[in-house]
Amino acid sequence: MSIETPVSIDPRSAQLQKVWVECFRAVLGQIAGFPVSVEPATEQESAAAQAAPNQHPVWELFAASKALRGSMAIHTTEADALALAQILVSEPPDPSAAFDKDRRDAYQELLRQVLGQVATGMKAVAGGEVELKPSGSDAPSWPGATCLGIRVTGEKIQPIYLDLLITAELLQSLRPAAMEKGPTAATTETTLAESPDASAARSANLELLLDVKLDATIRFGRKQMLLREILELHPGSAVALDRQVEEPVELLVGGRMVAWGEVVIVDGNYGLRITEILSPQQRLESLRI
Repeated sequence: MSIETPVSIDPRSAQLQKVWVECFRAVLGQIAGFPVSVEPATEQESAAAQAAPNQHPVWELFAASKALRGSMAIHTTEADALALAQILVSEPPDPSAAFDKDRRDAYQELLRQVLGQVATGMKAVAGGEVELKPSGSDAPSWPGATCLGIRVTGEKIQPIYLDLLITAELLQSLRPAAMEKGPTAATTETTLAESPDASAARSANLELLLDVKLDATIRFGRKQMLLREILELHPGSAVALDRQVEEPVELLVGGRMVAWGEVVIVDGNYGLRITEILSPQQRLESLRI
């Protein structure tokens, strides 16, 4: 399959690339055991890496559902997939090792860990819960797909290059307002939309609401059940939710999702250590204050 990296990156593509870069950085930072840097790759770097001789391509495809619709894929070479697999299983870097089934499984497991964080990271820009599932390992044929590069470097490894392929359908399903509004645009909009009097009135109204009590709920997951299944529940029944054990849980305030984190014990009580949270303005908007 021929892949063309666009000369300019639209805001939606750039946001998805940023999410993947940050999630790769987080996962590799936890498992590598040595400093690892993950950054967007340039068009020239990605093209040169894929053009290396005697390199077989490795594809992993992912389907998005719920708040997003469409597909994405990660494309790299066997050599780079091997290097990532060796990081996961704590093997010394060995480019001559075979990319066998065990190492391919390790590479896919690493991508699954990244994928779980990507799904969480995309919630804010997608406007709701995002589900991403592996959907195959064959080279896709996606007309109009966008391809962006990711570069992984570290003191014990040679540079690793991956391509992130995004279908047009997935890009179109992202919220335009969340994607296209940069810091300058947001500042200009606030200045033009609100006069000083209106801004002061809004601040005064907010002060009146700051002591209002809101219900905060931690949600581990959800599941749709038939009434028949609910009536058949009994002590000892197990209900499987739609969330993996390693995935962050959700913090809802007033029924609206505002943060994600991990469950902890605080003085004998359950608690939530927040790992990701909406900005104060986004929290106000989600609560419609």
